Amino acid sequence: MPMWCRIYVSDDDISFWEENSVSPAVKIDSMRDVLRVFINGQLTGSVIGRWVKVVQPVQFQPGYNDLMFLSQTVGLQVWFDNGMVQYGLIMNYGAFLEKDGAGFRGQIKLTGFKNGDIDLSKLSWTYQIGLKGEYQKIYSIEENEKAEWTNLTPTAVPSTFTWYKAYFDAPDSADPVALDLGSMGKGQAWVNGEHIGRYWTRVAPKGGCHPCDYRGAYNSDKCATNCGNPTQTWYHVPRSWLQESNNLLVIFEETGGNPFEISVKLHSAGVVCAQVSESHYPPIQKWSPSDFVDGKTSMNDMTPEMHLQCEDGHIISSIEFASYGSPQGSCQNFSKGSCHAPKSLSLVSETCRGRNSCSLGISNAVFGGDPCRGIVKTLAVQARCSPSSNIGFAEL
Repeated sequence: MPMWCRIYVSDDDISFWEENSVSPAVKIDSMRDVLRVFINGQLTGSVIGRWVKVVQPVQFQPGYNDLMFLSQTVGLQVWFDNGMVQYGLIMNYGAFLEKDGAGFRGQIKLTGFKNGDIDLSKLSWTYQIGLKGEYQKIYSIEENEKAEWTNLTPTAVPSTFTWYKAYFDAPDSADPVALDLGSMGKGQAWVNGEHIGRYWTRVAPKGGCHPCDYRGAYNSDKCATNCGNPTQTWYHVPRSWLQESNNLLVIFEETGGNPFEISVKLHSAGVVCAQVSESHYPPIQKWSPSDFVDGKTSMNDMTPEMHLQCEDGHIISSIEFASYGSPQGSCQNFSKGSCHAPKSLSLVSETCRGRNSCSLGISNAVFGGDPCRGIVKTLAVQARCSPSSNIGFAEL
C-alpha cells in the first residue's frame, strides 16, 4: 500500500546540509515486512525486517518534493535471528495470525532539517491500494498500446516496479504450457489479458530436508522438500487462453529480474509415483448402496488398489521401481526394505507397460503370497511416462 505526502525544502535547508555535511533521513520507530522509499518517483531505499527501526538517508531537491512510502505484505512472515542476520519465511497459519500485523508503528520523522525534525506522523497523508497500470488495464490486448512502452535492451539494469511486455507463439503440441519465471523476482503476470497470478522466485533454506513423515502433530518443518532450490519457477498457462501466434505477455516486476531469460515451456509428467498400503481403503467406485447392510459395510472385495496414469498422449514406457513389502523413501528416492516380494517389478511391468493407465490390487494374493508375515505391506511404484513425440520449448 503506497502513501504520499509533499515536503517543502528551502534553500536554507540545502545550504545547511552542505555546510554541515549532513543528510536528511527518514526515521521510523518500527516497521515490517518490506518498506520502499521513493522521492519524486525514484526509488531511494528499501528496508526488510520484522518490527525493525528504520533510518533511511534521502536526498531532496529545492522546492516541493513528493515523498512516498510503499509498504508491502504478501503473506505474513515468521522471522528468525541467528545472531548476525534476520531472515523470514512466509507463513499463513497459526494462532492469532490476524493480530500479528504489518506496516508501521510509532512515529515517522524527517531528520536533519535546519529548523529541526519534521514529524510526518502529524501530516495529512493520502494512500492508494493497487497499481495505476491495473486500473488502466495495460495488461489487456485492448488497452496495452495506450501505455508508453520503450524498447528494452539486453544490457539494461534490472529495476524494481517495472512493467514489461512481449509477444510469443504457442508451442506446437497438446502438452500443458508453462511460463518459466525463474529469472524474475516477485510480481504478477498476464497472458492475453488473463491473470495467471502472482509469482515469487524464493529459494528454500538449504537445511531441513529429511524423510517425510506426517504422523503426529503438524509443524512447518515436518515435510520440507527442495532444500536450497527455488520453491516454484513454472506457472501454468491454460491452452484455452492461447492463440497460435502473437500472444501478449505482460509482467509487473516488483523487485528486479531479467525478463530476457523468461521462457515458454511444455510440461509433461515424465515420472509418476504411488504408494498404497494394504491397510488403506478400497477405491471409492467399489462402494455402493449394496455394500451397506443395517448401517454397516460388508467386506466384499475391499482390497485397496493402486492407480497409475500418465497424461493424455503418453504411455507408461517403463517401471523404474516396484516393491511390495516394506519399501523406504519417497518418489524418485525409493529403496527396498527388509520385506520385499520378488515378483514386484515383473508383475507391475507386465500389468502397466505400454498403457496410459493401469490398476493393481494391494494384497498378498496378487503378489504371489505373503513375503513377510506379521507386518502391514505397502506397494511403492515409480513409473516413467513417454510422449509420442519429443518435447521442446520456445523462448521469448
